[in-house]
Amino acid sequence: MNSLSRRNILKIGALWTMGSWVNRGMATPIPPYHQEIDRFIAQYAKKYNVPGLTLCFMKDNNVVYSQAWGLANRKRLIPTSKQSLFRIASNSKAFTSTAIFLLIEAGKLKLTDTVFGPNGILSQYSYTSQPQDWVTTITVHQLLTHTGGGWGKEINDPMFEKPHLNHHELIQWTLNTHKLEYPPGQHYDYSNFGYCLLGRVIEQVTSQPYHTFVHQHILSKIGSADMRIGTNETAPKEVTYYSQEEIKAYSMPIARMDSHGGWIARSEDMAQLMTQLFIPLDNPGTAGLLSKESLATMTQGSTANSEYACGLAVNSAGTAWHDGSLPGTTSIMVHTKNGHCWAGVLNTRTTTPTQISDFDALLWNIASLLPNWKMD
Repeated sequence: MNSLSRRNILKIGALWTMGSWVNRGMATPIPPYHQEIDRFIAQYAKKYNVPGLTLCFMKDNNVVYSQAWGLANRKRLIPTSKQSLFRIASNSKAFTSTAIFLLIEAGKLKLTDTVFGPNGILSQYSYTSQPQDWVTTITVHQLLTHTGGGWGKEINDPMFEKPHLNHHELIQWTLNTHKLEYPPGQHYDYSNFGYCLLGRVIEQVTSQPYHTFVHQHILSKIGSADMRIGTNETAPKEVTYYSQEEIKAYSMPIARMDSHGGWIARSEDMAQLMTQLFIPLDNPGTAGLLSKESLATMTQGSTANSEYACGLAVNSAGTAWHDGSLPGTTSIMVHTKNGHCWAGVLNTRTTTPTQISDFDALLWNIASLLPNWKMD
């Protein structure tokens, strides 16, 4: 903001007060709940120095409320729109998990299939420094539930190391340098690398690039024509990312993060995924992306962590969700037990621990304001 003139700062402040960049027209009265939503968002944006964000709320496969606020690019004063694309970070994992379950339904995979070793899906990889009996027992299900035995994001995550290596080179290097800490299946340790492996499993089984399979079998069904794997070059309709920390947004190996954190999308794309996934539960007898049986398995937590299932977090209240966080972006998508779905994404991230939880609370507060929604 320091590079902007005072006149532009005042202009931006006025637009934030209005809430939406969409021209609502002076003759059109703004519903009271719109004004309250605008107030909540303006408060959040001011607190965390948010350039721009988009939100989408859905029920029964219909968009109930969708809006964009703020700036996609501060320097050029480009507003966000409902069509703006943002990095969705770890929300990508739900798309990958859905793809795995589609392959299971097609009879091309089983949750119990092993990943490495002579009989594994990725048998082409060798591992000289790993306990053999551990590595060869890692299953598809354990990767989905982050119980593969290691490669966790806190201290042993290889996905942000060696950015010059491609997927194949990174996997081989990791197997020979990052030992497992636990026997597979016994310990939960959130693993980006595990979902990188799942992307390669999809490629091995389908003989297609990961992104091609997802486009053909998921995105085409939910109407997400613009979703793509991000790069450090700005794509058409993609926002600019503003990092508020030492790690810079454009230093990330985003393309290599494809199946665990590489997608760019609209907030509506995320809401649509949750809607289409849960249709068998929300509207019994209606076909969704997956069968009711597959969905039940996909949303079942593991013995190591009952609150993380397969690419989705879950709780006893019947809520399923995921969030995503990278330098320059924060995203959340939710499905509630009453069939409400929503998603939000913004083009910054702070070092403040409450920023993501406050964003989640903001979306729940907005959901409670929408007319004709029963939230309990």
